[in-house]
Amino acid sequence: MSQHEDKRRRLLSRLNRQLAYTAPLLALVAGGAVLHVSASDGEAVSEFTSPSDASLLLASNHAEGGAEAEGEAQGEAEGEAEGEAEGEAEGEAEGEAEGEAEGGSSAAVARPDGYSPEYSESGDNPEEMLARGEALYYDTSLSTNGLACASCHGSDGQDMGYNATFQQPFPHQVAMASNQFEMSEVHADEMVQICMVAPMEAEPLPWGSEELTSLAAYMVEVQKRFAGEPHDL
Repeated sequence: MSQHEDKRRRLLSRLNRQLAYTAPLLALVAGGAVLHVSASDGEAVSEFTSPSDASLLLASNHAEGGAEAEGEAQGEAEGEAEGEAEGEAEGEAEGEAEGEAEGGSSAAVARPDGYSPEYSESGDNPEEMLARGEALYYDTSLSTNGLACASCHGSDGQDMGYNATFQQPFPHQVAMASNQFEMSEVHADEMVQICMVAPMEAEPLPWGSEELTSLAAYMVEVQKRFAGEPHDL
């Protein structure tokens, strides 16, 4: 049984117990008899007489009031239960949203099983691929917030925003991958995907696509340049 139904049942149960005390007397009045209690010589004397019109009207109004009270109590019970259920649902949704904002799943950014990239992390990638990657490096249309790779990592060879671990060849450790996606190290294409999902707030690029392959190949050369090694840029 849900918390909503349990709370509604408990509230209605309390209401029914309260109405039970007045129901017998109402039944007697509505049935044509009124109980009178009087004192005679120190003793209580009880007798039933036919009710007057006023008594019957009072009983009718009392019964109608009881029914209205029951309806109002039932409505309040349902309203309270629904309000609590909605509040709990909103709280859970907010908690889930905060959890997603704090971290993410590596499934979206890690190489799929059996995936084989079409670029080389040792370098010597085609010039056309590197040129395409450089153009995408400055392309703000890849994001949903107006950012490009160059927005965080500099342009015209002014590399910035990288940790010291970026000096190591791929795959290597990346702080964002470790902190948000629990990945101990990443390949160049995985780093591109992490930047797509996190800072740029976009969907990952399709695995094996020209965009992902070209950007990853370009970042291989950027890594070499950042480390002070020979590169093809």
